[in-house]
Amino acid sequence: MKNIFILILSISIMSISCESTESSPQVIGFSVANGAESTDIVAGPDDIANIWATYIDAHNERDVEGIRALDAESFQAFGPAGEVVEGSDAHIAFLTEWFEANNPRWTILWAISNSGQTPEGEYLDFVTAGHEVTLSVDGNDIKVYQVIDANIADGKIINFNVFQQERGQASTE
Repeated sequence: MKNIFILILSISIMSISCESTESSPQVIGFSVANGAESTDIVAGPDDIANIWATYIDAHNERDVEGIRALDAESFQAFGPAGEVVEGSDAHIAFLTEWFEANNPRWTILWAISNSGQTPEGEYLDFVTAGHEVTLSVDGNDIKVYQVIDANIADGKIINFNVFQQERGQASTE
């Protein structure tokens, strides 16, 4: 009986000693801004990826009031062709026209929540997400691929940058 007690005690001590008390966020990359020294990018909060998914769902449903509710007061967007949209009203006007002209439909392919420090020392949370977007152009559906980097705070989209690629077909020669 004494040996069993010692064995259980030993296993308990070993399992407790193997637990990590490390609470530092997981470093997943780095950022360099304006020639400043690089700062760590760390894994971000889980909940902001869900905010982004809700935002994309509102776009696919053409729910402009849902989009407006998720836009921050100081909302900004920077499009792949140099478009700059400032303010939620301008965003809704842009989207209303774009929805009518191109009928965009997004499919989220992946999303990563991350946080980083600005050169001024402020910490910001981002979702970086890859999307397949189907657009209607001259009556034909085409697919483009977008990576969108969105700054999210207090459940609102502060700003985002859109990077877009139209993929060609592999050569058959």
